[in-house]
Order: sequence, then C-alpha cells, then structure tokens
Amino acid sequence: MPVLLFLVLNKTLGLGWAIGGATAWSVKAAISRRRRGLPIGRLLPIITAYLVARGLVGIITDSEDVYFGIGIGTKYAVGLALIGSVIAGRDVVGWAAPFLFGFDEATQRHPIYRSTTRTITLVAAAFELISATFDVWLLNNSSANQYVLIRFLVSWPLGMVAFLGSLAYAARRFAAIPGFPGVLALLEQQVEAHGAAEPEESASGASPAGEAPES
Repeated sequence: MPVLLFLVLNKTLGLGWAIGGATAWSVKAAISRRRRGLPIGRLLPIITAYLVARGLVGIITDSEDVYFGIGIGTKYAVGLALIGSVIAGRDVVGWAAPFLFGFDEATQRHPIYRSTTRTITLVAAAFELISATFDVWLLNNSSANQYVLIRFLVSWPLGMVAFLGSLAYAARRFAAIPGFPGVLALLEQQVEAHGAAEPEESASGASPAGEAPES
C-alpha cells in the first residue's frame, strides 16, 4: 500500500504528497498493530521513527535524490555493520536468531551454529550492498515512480529468495548438531507460544476492549 500510495500521489499531486502519504500509511500500520495488542518488538518503533524522520527530510527538501538517497545510504550502512559484526566475532544473525527460533544455549555454542550464522550474516551483507548499488544505478536512470516500482518488483522477490535460501541452508547445516529438533519444529513452538500468550494478554487488558478488528 505505501508503494501504491506513492505512485498515485506522486503522479497526481507531487513528490511531497507522495512521501507524506507513504510515510503516514507506514505509521498507521505500526499504530494499528499496537492498538490490536499485537507484539511490536523493539525494532518496529525504531523503524517507524526512522521512516518519519526520512519522510520529513524528503518533504522539506522536496528532493527525490535526498529522500531515496537516505534509504540507499542506510542499506550501505547496514551491509557494512553486518560485516563488522562478523569481524568483531558477534555476528548479527547468530545474536538475533535465538529470539526468533528459540535456540538453546547448547546449540548456540556449537561450532556449526556459529559458522552457519556467520555465513548467513555475510550473505545478508552482500545482499544489502549489491541492492544499494543497484538502487544507485536505478535512481540515476529512471523517474521517481519508475524507481519505486522497479525496486519493489525486483528487491522484494529477491529478498524472499535470499531469506528462504538462507533458512534452507541453516536447516541443513543445523541438522548435523546432535539433538537438534529441526528449524521448522522450533519455529512452530515459537508460534504456538506466542499464540497462547495473546489471549492471556487480551484478558489482562493489554489490548483495548471492544475494539473492532481491522480488515
């Protein structure tokens, strides 16, 4: 929806309205998730604040180069940070994966786990750097609407392929760890645990009573 809003508003009202509409929708999505009592984690508020700040800068400057350039610079920064985390011996994927899959301490200490998460972190870094470089070329050779549409049609499918490929690679590698139950089994356990927690949070008043669900 943010992509669609940007395309329509940029075509009809101009860049500032397009940036404002896309940013407002992203903020609305985050607020709606919070009001429904769904978990938002630690990253969502940070990402939302980043989107608002980026949107304000884009509206004030009324420059597609500045607005999109901030996103491109962020990709480069993320890629370099991922590489830095591997060099520092604390790769980001190895640190973050237990929050998603619930890996136990024994699994996290195993050499296969550490080498696998380092590799995936480097793959993620390469993806960010290559994607940012492609964005630079695309920005210099297309209109704002063409840039947004092509980047969405290219980056989203490739991102899914990279994610699913990394997941399959991790599942195959982790299968060699003694006693490891499997990535999908752990993910199902996490989903079930969150599903059991939501009714309890609702009963305790974590989400507003009587709020109609959004479509």
